Amino acid sequence: MDQPPSPAPPPATETASATVSVGKRAVLKLKGVLFVVFGWPRGHWPIPTVTSLFVLAVLLVAAVELLPKHLSDVTLTVHSRTEVVELELQPERTYVWWLPAGTYSLLAAGPDAKCEQRKGLDSVCAYAEPTSITIKGGGTVRFEMLAGDSADARFGLALTPRTNGGSKSQPSTFEIHAAGKHPPVVTQELVTYESQPVKHWRILLIAKRVQIGEFLSESVGAAEGLDGLPHEPIMTEGDVRMFARTFGSLERYQVKEEKFDPADVVQIPAQPDRDGLLLGLLSLDNDSQRAFALTLHTDLSEVFVRRLGAAHKIGVSMWSILSQLPIWLALWVVLVSLIVVANYHAQRLAGIKKS
Repeated sequence: MDQPPSPAPPPATETASATVSVGKRAVLKLKGVLFVVFGWPRGHWPIPTVTSLFVLAVLLVAAVELLPKHLSDVTLTVHSRTEVVELELQPERTYVWWLPAGTYSLLAAGPDAKCEQRKGLDSVCAYAEPTSITIKGGGTVRFEMLAGDSADARFGLALTPRTNGGSKSQPSTFEIHAAGKHPPVVTQELVTYESQPVKHWRILLIAKRVQIGEFLSESVGAAEGLDGLPHEPIMTEGDVRMFARTFGSLERYQVKEEKFDPADVVQIPAQPDRDGLLLGLLSLDNDSQRAFALTLHTDLSEVFVRRLGAAHKIGVSMWSILSQLPIWLALWVVLVSLIVVANYHAQRLAGIKKS
């Protein structure tokens, strides 16, 4: 019995030709792009054109900006004259600060001859000689200039214990040590201090966060300072300088410098959820006995500046860092020269074609 003929296969000519035409168009488009950018292919190495050199410059700038700043070891230094500064201390470090003769106010204190109960809730410890205070477990300290009739400066500080937040870390502990055989006064509660008039005083600072200055609106809302008198402590002046160094070199150079406006509030680090390492010196300003002189050094690359109606960051870019290097300037001279040469040859070729 004859078998029915098998169906003929579908014609593949149209499909194959369509695929070839699509591939040819893609190749032609690629050749067109390469010709516009590089003047290629022409049977030899790509010839740089003005367009390709501009594209190369843009890519180079973008690549430089993406480089991490730690490659250039960026650091910054802040100098300021301020009437108030607030620091957040490292909980793993023990601090020992010497303070002039003055008066401490504590919410709770053990039995001590130098302390007396006041208002039934707090204790006052007055010392006619310099004392030292030991801080363990971290905390927040606020230094503030105080008003007074004396020609010498008076300042105060407020020590706020760190909140554990349910962690197992050591709680904040403050110990006041006086000369003689008096036992130290130990507390884990808020401590405030007011100094007597003093000419010279300074301490080294190590902190993880700092705020320099205060908004006038914030201090007015508080209505009074540490001494109970109404005044408005601010940062009167200051500046930040940023430094970097060349790759593999110990030579450092200044990249940027900016001045702060009076009454600015400077926060370091710039990110609120980040901690840093800040080293510096806090002293009474020699030119103005009504302000602190503060110097801070850190390996961070940004500071945050708050002012009424505006807030911004001051930082440094990798472009500004590398642009200071002579080799970078030489690279740009070569690139600009190539663009000029490529433009000259392109105009000359266009003139030959027209003729």
